Amino acid sequence: MDCADIAVVILAAGLGRRFGGDKLMAPLGDLPLGVHIGQTLSDMGFGWRFAVCGATSAIAVHYADLGFQIIENVSPKAGQANSLHLAVAAASATPARALLVTLADMPFVPESHLRAVARAGVLTASNNGTANMPPALFPRESWPDLLATSGDRGGAALLGSARTIAIEPVHLRDIDVPDDLIRPTGS
Repeated sequence: MDCADIAVVILAAGLGRRFGGDKLMAPLGDLPLGVHIGQTLSDMGFGWRFAVCGATSAIAVHYADLGFQIIENVSPKAGQANSLHLAVAAASATPARALLVTLADMPFVPESHLRAVARAGVLTASNNGTANMPPALFPRESWPDLLATSGDRGGAALLGSARTIAIEPVHLRDIDVPDDLIRPTGS
């Protein structure tokens, strides 16, 4: 599938409880952590770009500067599924053929992997050798199933039957606690 036919979303409304604060604004290299995935996605030619952010999110301005439409999640405590529902609603207002779901706290996903997932054209998940996870592609016909999800597991239940694209675990590493910022990328 061509990127121009796909809506992409960055889920960025998490509360960062384990991190102890706004992890998406924590410095990682010369950028805030949450900006890395936005920069990677911004020049890939997706037809529609969305970022689901918390109501008082400082990262939202960075995504807006990169050309993402901000979708405000006023109920982040409702879990990741709530953010997915907001993303599906926004994508449903477009003629997009699929929704590529990415996470703001996964800064190490390379463009080549994102392109491989997008090209798949069917329900597709990234796989780190042990689990299916985002980035994941959800074709339009799977969106009703995404809307039926609840809690903090989001679309994880749907990914069990997804086609998978393997990638080294280091590229799918997310940042959950401050030590994740300083741990060598090879660990």
